[in-house]
Amino acid sequence: MLQKYICALMSILCSCVARSQNNSLVIFSASGDPFLVTVDHKAINTTPQSNVKAFDLYLGRHTIEISMPSANAPHFLKDSLLFVNEAKYANKEFTYALVRSGNTLSLQFKSVSELSGPALPPVPEAPKETIPVADNSIYGNLYQAKNNKPVFFQNYDSETLSCKTALTDKDISYAVRLLKTVNDEERQMSYAKSIVHNNCYSTAQLQQLLLLFPSEMDRLEIAKPAYLHLSDRKNIAVLNPAFKYQSIIDNYAAYVEDQENLLKQKSLHCSQAIDGAAFDQLHSHIKNSGYENEKLAAAKKSLINVCISSEQAQKLAMLFTHDREKLECLKCAYPVMVDKEHAAQLANQFQFTETKQDFLKFISK
Repeated sequence: MLQKYICALMSILCSCVARSQNNSLVIFSASGDPFLVTVDHKAINTTPQSNVKAFDLYLGRHTIEISMPSANAPHFLKDSLLFVNEAKYANKEFTYALVRSGNTLSLQFKSVSELSGPALPPVPEAPKETIPVADNSIYGNLYQAKNNKPVFFQNYDSETLSCKTALTDKDISYAVRLLKTVNDEERQMSYAKSIVHNNCYSTAQLQQLLLLFPSEMDRLEIAKPAYLHLSDRKNIAVLNPAFKYQSIIDNYAAYVEDQENLLKQKSLHCSQAIDGAAFDQLHSHIKNSGYENEKLAAAKKSLINVCISSEQAQKLAMLFTHDREKLECLKCAYPVMVDKEHAAQLANQFQFTETKQDFLKFISK
């Protein structure tokens, strides 16, 4: 008697466990026509769809009602499906095809598979800073924390290319710590740009910041605007380990050369343009240098040590056929123009509107 009671109890428990299983039902339209589904008198979708999934179904029999809208007349199906009450079918996904033949709908079994996903996929938490900055704390010459965010001090003077105070190694340690606590890459890059834009530092200190970024393109994006802020530009080779790929190395070397040339041009303090004879010689040298790229290289090299007028700059731009080379030539000529107030008129040299806008934006800085 006791044995029968135990068997009955086990049977009830197994039945309860089976009915509590998490199973899914997928019904898709073989013809692609959308439909509505009700399982055990509960609506699964409120708008017609061609692929419908029901979640959290127990093993056993379920009542299925399907309605397929039609331009002529809607089609209906009322049926029942049996999910076999066995352990091997627990936590599975049952797939059926909805087949329409004339005005008749029917369900055809297709497969039993592993569950393909929950009704509500988990959403990861937004990235957070692992170590928040302390509000109202001042971190050396670098920044002050307000509302748990850094507010960077403006320490750099773009006119004199110098700073009131150079960053110390302790300041750099604050910068490194801040950048390491930020998990959001976009915000990390924004912080790094603010640090290099607002301060002066050595090449060794800059290298510490660059090496925090695994991407060489990110390092290059930081290193370029930082160049004129370096207190020891003669030691630029210290940054070489930060770049491995030759294309990046060449790109940065070209940028450094352009910046040095720009500094030489600014040191001329141009107030008087070269005379006609000197300009004719310059014009002829560039004109006879070869192809467009060769003429552009000659123009850039020649304009490092001379001062010209906007009219002379216009004549040099006319040596080039395409907007791209004209733009590069005039950008190079602008720092040594003695009458920069007339530079905007040179925008008429360009064929395309976007090139004109690029030049006007350049001279407005």
